[in-house]
Amino acid sequence: MKRILICCAMALNVLLSACTPTSPAVEDMPADVLPTVETAARQTVADLASGDYAAVTARFDKTMAESLPADKLKEAWETTAGEAGSYAEIVSAESFMQEGYYICLVTTRHEIKGIVSRVVYGKDMQIAGLFFSYTENKSELTETETTVTIGAEYPLYGVLALPGGTNKVPAVVLVHGSGPNDKDQSVYGIKVFKDISDYLAANGVAVLRYDKRTYTHAAKLSSDITVEGETIEDAILAGKLLTQNGRIDSTKIYVIGHSLGGMLAPRIVDESSGVFAGAVIMAGSPRSLLDIIYDQNMYFISLADESERDALTKQVEDAKPYYGLPQGYIDEMDAHPASDYLTATDKPYMILQGGRDFQVSPEKDFEAYKQFAGGKSNFEFRLYDNLNHLFTVSTMGSPTTDDYIAGTHVDNAPLEDIAEWIKAR
Repeated sequence: MKRILICCAMALNVLLSACTPTSPAVEDMPADVLPTVETAARQTVADLASGDYAAVTARFDKTMAESLPADKLKEAWETTAGEAGSYAEIVSAESFMQEGYYICLVTTRHEIKGIVSRVVYGKDMQIAGLFFSYTENKSELTETETTVTIGAEYPLYGVLALPGGTNKVPAVVLVHGSGPNDKDQSVYGIKVFKDISDYLAANGVAVLRYDKRTYTHAAKLSSDITVEGETIEDAILAGKLLTQNGRIDSTKIYVIGHSLGGMLAPRIVDESSGVFAGAVIMAGSPRSLLDIIYDQNMYFISLADESERDALTKQVEDAKPYYGLPQGYIDEMDAHPASDYLTATDKPYMILQGGRDFQVSPEKDFEAYKQFAGGKSNFEFRLYDNLNHLFTVSTMGSPTTDDYIAGTHVDNAPLEDIAEWIKAR
């Protein structure tokens, strides 16, 4: 009998398609492991670049520790880096599995040429291999993008995309959905935030996106973290950072929240002490996260064989009331319902929903926003009949995660509406 996965309705697994090197076959990295591997590999390369070889060798397994002590590691890295020139930045990290090992390719930009560090981990997350090779020296950034750091206690890598010209422009902060997400909100091979940023920056709106705190600092975070520490604090810090940029019109800074980020957008705006002028909510909900989790699981049960539905339903019922999530996380979130903020605000909001979204219901969630905000002149609503939760075009009659096709892009219709709405404020 199948088991149904009890999960957060909007905790989309993060998958990256890695470049295939040579045989043996490459496999996708398990979604629950990928953020840990990439964070660890990035830290390892950052330690190499800063000369902290002891920190790197402390993560070696027994064989590596015996064959590559700190002095030999120092020689190997400095010989490699000597030809590449002075270190500039980490450009990218791509992960995959091969023969039971977790492998992350971390590309760094240097003065002369790039370096790819192949960091190999065993299942115990000790380093079982470390290899260096050269590559074309390039940055992941476009000509209009610059790197920034969000926060100090939990510093986060971010990218600010500015439109061309010298005039002041409106700006947005992109706020992630559930789970550990990178700055691009890379989900099933779709870079949701990268697509939003590229379009808006090309159409007169500055965009700030950044790695989520649970993506970069998972090991440092306590088990009793709430949405305040997971999401809200960093979104407000990002907004404040934008107010310090001379190109940004500080009176026109908005939140664009996707999924859980959309659910939290009204609270972020309210707690920002005037930093944010309003928000765009993409596939959010004013309902409790617990209700959404239940509905999502019942949807998948409806797609299962009829003979399995009773047993699967019992699994869901037995997982109540918190479905394995921390009670404090849910209770703190439920204590701040979106309806309280939205019924009281006179700031502008735009609420977007895909009609083929199986994770957030057009009938229950999108309509719930209308019930208490639909009559207010500061709210606008857009429903896109053929789009799914990621705002890509749906291709399935009964959508599942198979509807998220790697390499596809956010549809232009919502992007056009967002750009027009922001510039009209």
